[in-house]
Amino acid sequence: MILVVDGRSMRVVSSAIGMYDIMENKVSLVEDIDKKRAPFKDMGVIYLLSGTEESVDSLVADYENPLYGKSAFVYFLGPIPNHELDKIKQCKPLLKRLKALGEVNIDFMVKEERAYHLDMRSSFPPLYLRNARKIEANIADKLVTVCATLNEYPHIRYSNESPSCSALARTFHLKMDEFLRNNHSWWYHGDSSHTDRARGTLLLLDRKDDCLSPLMHDFTYQAMVNDLLPIEDDKVSYKSETFASDDGPMKVMDKDVLLNDNDALWVELRSKHIADVIQILSARIREMVNSDTSGLNQKDKGKTMSLTQMANALKALPEYREVMSKLSQHMHLSHECMDFFRKDGLLNLSELEQTLATGKREDGRSPKKSEMVDEVIVSLEEMKDPLARARLLMLFIVSQGGIDPQYKDKVFRAANLTGKLDKCVNNLEVLEVPITSSGEKKSKIGGLFGGLRISSSGSTDEEFEYTTSRYVPPIKETLTKMAQNILSIEEYPSVMPLPESSVRSSGTAQSARRRSEASSIRGSTTSRFRRSSGASSDPTSGDAFSGERCLVFVVGGLCFSELRVTREVMSKESKEIIIGSTHFTKPTDFMQDVSKLG
Repeated sequence: MILVVDGRSMRVVSSAIGMYDIMENKVSLVEDIDKKRAPFKDMGVIYLLSGTEESVDSLVADYENPLYGKSAFVYFLGPIPNHELDKIKQCKPLLKRLKALGEVNIDFMVKEERAYHLDMRSSFPPLYLRNARKIEANIADKLVTVCATLNEYPHIRYSNESPSCSALARTFHLKMDEFLRNNHSWWYHGDSSHTDRARGTLLLLDRKDDCLSPLMHDFTYQAMVNDLLPIEDDKVSYKSETFASDDGPMKVMDKDVLLNDNDALWVELRSKHIADVIQILSARIREMVNSDTSGLNQKDKGKTMSLTQMANALKALPEYREVMSKLSQHMHLSHECMDFFRKDGLLNLSELEQTLATGKREDGRSPKKSEMVDEVIVSLEEMKDPLARARLLMLFIVSQGGIDPQYKDKVFRAANLTGKLDKCVNNLEVLEVPITSSGEKKSKIGGLFGGLRISSSGSTDEEFEYTTSRYVPPIKETLTKMAQNILSIEEYPSVMPLPESSVRSSGTAQSARRRSEASSIRGSTTSRFRRSSGASSDPTSGDAFSGERCLVFVVGGLCFSELRVTREVMSKESKEIIIGSTHFTKPTDFMQDVSKLG
């Protein structure tokens, strides 16, 4: 068979499976419907397409002079409009060959095992300029395919503060009910025949309710790679020294790395602080280098090794090349991140950011606002990169709910922004973030987000190991309450009445474990790298979860620190959380999106 795809369906397929998987299912060739193709009149064809006018027209055009044999199987990612379906009905050469026509309901892209996105970054401006009716309908259609895939007919809750979430909740409810009426054989968790788990709950959140998290520097591995390195669709490239043959010389070549669930080491390390990542990788390299089969001189074993010595040691161990190649890849990427960390002075900047976001310094003291304004001005004046200045200025504005009028002109002069970046900062008002505060005098820093580190039990959440990680995205508390069934029905109402088990009016969340502050990289690890490419070291992997699912969708983009805390809540609460968004956003992506709002 031949598989014919369009651009959208190719991205969907590629996010979930590889070419080997396709070939294993008797597909010998994959073709792009938008390109000129050679005829294969002795072969059957499978079409997997989005239901757009362009793709349907291209499908029909294939049968003006038929390219393929007597069998055609046509599938669409999601619902196809009736007027597009009529075009297929009117194409007699296609109808003669048509063996199947259906909607497979996979109109979303897999990010990792329990995370997905809709590949809809372009939806950001219309969502917040309130020109969103068509966009909301499109999002709802795609969310129906997510729920159809998961066999979930969820209860629907949404942020009461968000017009986008409120409108999307109603639209999704109508479309999900329509899907249920039109698919009588489809089943869902919690129906009369599938009582192993109750119906899940879909919670709709809005990016504009937290504009701070996408701007913060996060020093965990996944967030750093996506913030600092040139990565696209989980692929990052770097220059690597590689053996040309088993006994030949080494050569420098560009190497592509896919950072996804197929890389067990990435799954294990992605949520860890960059200092821990480097410590773990270093320990495993030393362990291999010092092993009896390493081939090193006994006098060199056990010594403290520099990074260069470690890299050279890796190259000298051909029998471990496969394992060491993976270690080497992540060592290289983690040190690239650290190079940016040092070069851009992110240690000092991160302390300023953490104080602005939490309202407290490393020692727990709450500084005066005038102190922090002076520190922000000094940092802005020292920064050479205008993008970095815009990011800090936006972070300052968002964290404090606007700049006091007495400081505004001075801070903006220090930022010295023009053109698109100046527009980006001022467009925060479209997201209901005031540029100028109300003018109330405050002696202490704090603003909007100063109280974020208060847990649902009322105690201060101190579950952090590095002072650069004191800030916790507010979505963590929301997800924790959702997992414990104590999420406020007033703040997050439901489209339809909820069962009593989902709306406990009171309850105390478990207090967070307290950990001691780590002032340096921690001691050695005893865990070993797993050779199997499919092995997972993620505590949230596998089928350990029971009970109803928590489904979460963030309108306007999900950042990587929020993805990390989702995994943390899932592991701690032993509750399956499947999270998605219109798209995943990096700090620069978020700033570009905001710049398009006016």
